[in-house]
Amino acid sequence: MNDAERAALAALRFDWAPVPDDVWRMPTFHVDGLHPGVVDAVLGGIDDAAASADGSPIGLVLEGQRGAGKTHLLGWLRQQVQARGGYFFLVSLLSARHFWVSVLASMMDGLARPVPDSESQQRLLMRRLSAQVGAPRAVRRAFTGESTLTKETLDAFMDGLAAIDGYLVRTSGETARALALSASQDVTQREIANSYFACDEEGTPGERAAWGIRRSPRSAEEVVQELSRLLALTGPAVVAVDQIDVLVAQSTVGTDQARQAEEEAVRHQAMVIEGIAGGLMSLRERTRRTLTVVACLPATWAQVQRKATATASDRFREAPWLQTIKSGDVAREIIARRFGPKFDRLGFVPPYPTWPVRPEAFEDTAEFTPRQLLITVDTHVRACLSSGSLRELTRLAAPVNETPTLSEEDSTSTVDAALLYRYDSRFEALKDTADVATPLEADTEDSQIPRLLEAGLIAWVHERGERGAAFSVDPLPSEKPALHARLRLTLDEDREDEVHWCFRAVSDQHHGNAALNRLRRADTATGLDSMVTKRKLFVLRNEPWSGTKTQNEVEAVVERGGRTLPLDQDDLRTLASLRALLDEGSAELGQWLTARRPAQQLSVLKAALGDADSWLSAGPEPSGSLARTVVPSPDESARPALVVGRDHTTGESVRLGLEALRKHTTIFAGSGSGKTVLIRRLVEECALQGVSSIVLDPNNDLARLGDAWPEPPAQWGDGDAASAARYLDQTDVVVWTPRREAGRPLSFQPLPDFGATLDAPDEFAEAVEAAVASLAPRAMLGGRAVKAHLGQAVLRRAVEHYGRRGGSSLRGLIDTLADLPDGIIDIADAGKIAAGLAQALMATMVNDPLFGGTGAPADPGLLLTPAPGKKARISVISLVGLPSDQARQSFVNQLQMALFAWIKKHPAADRPLLGLFIMDEAQTFAPSGAITACTQSTLALASQARKYGLGLMFATQSPKGVHNRIPGNASTQFYGLLNSPTQVEAARQMAKAKGGDVPDVSRLSSGEFYLAAEGSAPRKLRTPLCLSYHPRSPLTDEEVITRASAS
Repeated sequence: MNDAERAALAALRFDWAPVPDDVWRMPTFHVDGLHPGVVDAVLGGIDDAAASADGSPIGLVLEGQRGAGKTHLLGWLRQQVQARGGYFFLVSLLSARHFWVSVLASMMDGLARPVPDSESQQRLLMRRLSAQVGAPRAVRRAFTGESTLTKETLDAFMDGLAAIDGYLVRTSGETARALALSASQDVTQREIANSYFACDEEGTPGERAAWGIRRSPRSAEEVVQELSRLLALTGPAVVAVDQIDVLVAQSTVGTDQARQAEEEAVRHQAMVIEGIAGGLMSLRERTRRTLTVVACLPATWAQVQRKATATASDRFREAPWLQTIKSGDVAREIIARRFGPKFDRLGFVPPYPTWPVRPEAFEDTAEFTPRQLLITVDTHVRACLSSGSLRELTRLAAPVNETPTLSEEDSTSTVDAALLYRYDSRFEALKDTADVATPLEADTEDSQIPRLLEAGLIAWVHERGERGAAFSVDPLPSEKPALHARLRLTLDEDREDEVHWCFRAVSDQHHGNAALNRLRRADTATGLDSMVTKRKLFVLRNEPWSGTKTQNEVEAVVERGGRTLPLDQDDLRTLASLRALLDEGSAELGQWLTARRPAQQLSVLKAALGDADSWLSAGPEPSGSLARTVVPSPDESARPALVVGRDHTTGESVRLGLEALRKHTTIFAGSGSGKTVLIRRLVEECALQGVSSIVLDPNNDLARLGDAWPEPPAQWGDGDAASAARYLDQTDVVVWTPRREAGRPLSFQPLPDFGATLDAPDEFAEAVEAAVASLAPRAMLGGRAVKAHLGQAVLRRAVEHYGRRGGSSLRGLIDTLADLPDGIIDIADAGKIAAGLAQALMATMVNDPLFGGTGAPADPGLLLTPAPGKKARISVISLVGLPSDQARQSFVNQLQMALFAWIKKHPAADRPLLGLFIMDEAQTFAPSGAITACTQSTLALASQARKYGLGLMFATQSPKGVHNRIPGNASTQFYGLLNSPTQVEAARQMAKAKGGDVPDVSRLSSGEFYLAAEGSAPRKLRTPLCLSYHPRSPLTDEEVITRASAS
């Protein structure tokens, strides 16, 4: 093989697994004669739609096995309908429950797609509408977005349209107006249109009325119907429905993975299929002059026919199945059309068009689909390149991989050093000059981010070598994309079962409806569903989300499998450099990518694709494979870490980085699970690393953390005896007993140190809310009565006023309330209301000695600072003196507010972990669906503490009973034995959000847990016994008090 032949073979790379977005590309390689019966059926359907006055023809089903050419045929169909003056829309259906939302989102995406050698379908539609309206040219130009749009010009255009078709304007006029706004050059007008087509409330009251649109949102089904009427006025349309194979496959596989009951699995799948069929039937009824085409596997359509209502399948006729290649001439043409342009670009003249595949080899293609043919030929070409020996392929059925394919290690070791140096230098130079600002701008994110993410994902796939073969990256989206990128992993080709990782950037400059609409469109395009773990959405945004409505939507997205990730400047520089290198198109780039693997270092892809390997793993429980296969780098191995157990399968030690704990931990486990032992061992291991802890002890089973075992337990592993000795020698364990004078009492002031938060408005506001939440029930301001409403308003303003002046004592606040300064709040009788609050709070101080009363003030510095000669302190706060939930919640609230202020002044700096705060029975303090005195302060710590280095550990036997923002803010999660079916299901849903499952969580034995670390799916392990004495029975109240007085 000479250099010219090697270069020619190297250029022959195929993309044989098209994705839906490939439909929008020019069908360069179309070969007539492959599916003649199907072509005739499709063209006949387009002609029927064009000839129809207002109805739609019978729908068409295109069936064929994977690789038979369904996606390619849809691309050809798009070209045909557009050439006949029509429109094409591709509906990627990923949720049967949100059928019409998916259809509308796909139609809006389709309108933004370009027509070959022309403009977008939307601009073409609007030009055609304008051509039919007898309005002045200036009015028509404003309607199409070529000049400034005003209410007057839009009204004038609509008057002209009404003269042509009054019924159309009466029924679809608002959608026509919204189309005009969406084409406008004005960003504000486009945002009004975006909220309309998102079927959302208007962002600013009255903004729609100013353009002749009603305030109330339309349903997605109504908007689709109105769009179809407007399209039908100017031409026929084709709506192609794709991806239902994925949807049906996931409805089966998802329930299998979850090991749900057979009846539930059947019921869920039947619901999905019924939803698909009902939507398809309605789609034909709601559209005009529109051919609906469904592309799917034969088995999928058979399920629709068998399980759905009879009338649904009657609305569609089946085209002839897409067959394998029956003609050698067609097979030769398929390969020649792909080889020719690549040879021409190199100036290479092959001895025959299909070189190195002999013409006679194509006589054996009767059983090949087009994809199988491409894979077979590509395998032969790769084998030639790998061996360095040119062999002509004379028979397709013969073995094509006689020479083993190079492994990643072999291929990288042969890369020329000069090539690496050249690309290294070029890469660094590109990073130095990369533009990291423009991609994050609101006006340019849709044009810049997709190109950058596509480059990063393409490089990521290539860097994986053979392990990347099952992955594919969607082509660049439209100009108004719902998603900016999508990575797919094919799990089962026969059923088209896939895993999707979807990405959408939302600029920090987007707020309110602008941010909300983009988030919802991304959610819809991903098809997020808490029941399906194979669809993941990563929203890229650096600044916090603003607005309660948007924050609530973000929480809902997270619950369904979404996640917000930052996109930092280092990642942007790398992505921009990869984009530039890919655009340069050098054939040598692949070698450098495989050797250097720059995309593997991208923080955003590390976080998003951390579970990718787990989906590739074989076996019934693939979820833990990623953690087992990851080998830490030397830098990672040197970082402080805890051994949290041994892998259930391999017995290998499982380590958790100490720094990971600052991103918080949850433990979901019930009685008999070994939860208390796990909590103790984690606290003990942290103490050995010099990390102090504050431990809430509601059940008297943690006060023995300073006790030695009478005898070394048989369950201890190697080294545990020595670790226990070091732990007891180096750790200062102190037991505190609030409201129990005989022990070691504590008291708290209900107000935080406001002075520490004055420079951070958001944190000051959270401190105010936490203080009000603590004070309001003590001031008898509960309930929904007007009196309570007014009282809370006065209290909030008084707290703000007092806090901005640096006050922190309760008595000082009471003095402020007793003599309320003028101008604090404009409410009648505010002074009288404030005086009543002052009296109520003073009475509470008398009735509750902890509430701003006497006793040792609980300083977090004292609680976390070890005695001289000790390495760490464990402050066990026993709640024996606080018998009621209300008293405990109030105490914990005050403790957390003190912590909040203290960590602001004493951040971790360069330490991996400042300290730990452990809350057992977390459902008591921050429950789901209820507000306690400490809910606000708990959530504030959960969202803010990590940046100061304080790690939180929440333990509960009720995962469904704890506030959802607690697990949402915890990167590390443990799952132990649970008995309640409701709690079992809640835990499994949380595990699915981490990319795996905990199928036998109701059958685990004591000490068995699943660990889901950051970026990893759950893996099963056995946790070690604690180092301190832990008998079966907890201490009595008297024993706790005695121990506290002696500590």
